[in-house]
Amino acid sequence: MGKGIEETAPTHASTIITHLHEYTPAGRSKYITADVLDKAAMRSIFEKYRFDAVVHCAGIANVDVVERNQSESETATIAGTKNIVHLCKEFSSYLIYVSTNAVFDGRNAPYGEDAPVCPINAYGRIKTACEKLAATELENCSIARPILMYGWNRPETRKNPVSWMVETLRTGKPLKLVNDVFENPLYNIQCGKTIWAMLEKKPKGVVHIAGKDIMNRYDFGLKVAEVFGLDKNLIIPVDSSFFPEIAPRPKNTSFITRRMEKELGIDPMPAETALKDMLKTEPR
Repeated sequence: MGKGIEETAPTHASTIITHLHEYTPAGRSKYITADVLDKAAMRSIFEKYRFDAVVHCAGIANVDVVERNQSESETATIAGTKNIVHLCKEFSSYLIYVSTNAVFDGRNAPYGEDAPVCPINAYGRIKTACEKLAATELENCSIARPILMYGWNRPETRKNPVSWMVETLRTGKPLKLVNDVFENPLYNIQCGKTIWAMLEKKPKGVVHIAGKDIMNRYDFGLKVAEVFGLDKNLIIPVDSSFFPEIAPRPKNTSFITRRMEKELGIDPMPAETALKDMLKTEPR
């Protein structure tokens, strides 16, 4: 997400990125190494820069890691969010808390912003708690819920579904993709543009951010292979039971993007359009 926000930043914006590890900014952003759990360090950053707005997306994001290490994950994600929320309140900074589609159980898709949350794994429960914390403590905040995101990632960050698919298929290795899990995959560049629209218009409450097409992972993989000119025959459909995952996964968390479209004026991109843009902008 961070790369998408950086690369779509308007020319008048001044952006500061904090990251726990070494990180290469993708543009005009200033980079600071910092831990959101270190409230003193974060306070000094807030005091120096006096942010108009903060986009908070820090936390442990690997669903199975969270399920195996729930206490540690709660500390890292909830305590860090609490620090950011309290500092935003103290310094009167508008907050966008970045949540997830994992707040839903996948039984009643597609989900609008007003759908009741019902997480089925620890990651979803922790993100739900953070949503509630931000909404309860801050009047001047929004909750952004992006869904399965993809785009070119930096070398120091983990691969996303498309960069992983492309790398695997280019090496000629077979790729097993589930055909019973559905989302509307989101291009990180469109996510960045939507976040900037939220920063400008400051909508209250929850905003769902997603692509246009609701697809299972297998069909999405076929579209990736088609656009990138790769061998579709290497892609093998399987159901979720093929993978011995630790955390339960919801089967369909696809979004209705009413507020993204009506209030922010952004039309969700078709997967093919987004993938063609990704192909055109591949780092060389």
